[in-house]
Amino acid sequence: MITGAVLAGGKSSRYGRNKSLEIFQGVRLIDRIVESLRPECQPVFIIANDLSHYHESHATLVRDVIAHQGPLGGLYTALLFSPNPWVFAKATDMPFLAPGLLEMLVASTDGCDAVVPFRGGRPEPLLALYHRRCFPVIADLLESGERKVSAIYSKVKIRPLDEERWRAVDPDGRSFLNVNSREELERLEWI
Repeated sequence: MITGAVLAGGKSSRYGRNKSLEIFQGVRLIDRIVESLRPECQPVFIIANDLSHYHESHATLVRDVIAHQGPLGGLYTALLFSPNPWVFAKATDMPFLAPGLLEMLVASTDGCDAVVPFRGGRPEPLLALYHRRCFPVIADLLESGERKVSAIYSKVKIRPLDEERWRAVDPDGRSFLNVNSREELERLEWI
């Protein structure tokens, strides 16, 4: 089993308000993402600095251990509290998860510390699997002031999941679409 971690601690500065609370296809983005993880993940965490908006969500609420450290701080918290060796990190603004993508990531975990999909030649760090072996590396990076998840990639053994491979289960790349503006959210409603 793996732990699902919805990283919901972002400031939503480009969006203008907490986008995880926006209604998308009839439900809040945060709840949609939690439900998409529940079939494969046990437990599912919502990780944020302020958890007051998420008490009705069907997830375990976990406050960031080190506040205001961005996604790397959220991943640190998820790995610290996870009862499982592997954590699937997902951003709160990515409303889709193609059936089979998470299973493909899990099937690729042998002999590595992280499994990271690549799209357009770039890593997708907030739709990836991380082993608890990454925890001390993340702790060191946070101590040095780093906040980007991708900073760990040169310090741990990652298994890239190339685009050709993941497109077999997500041909349109819907799992990688994210919301940074109200206009983008409206466009995604029709996808």
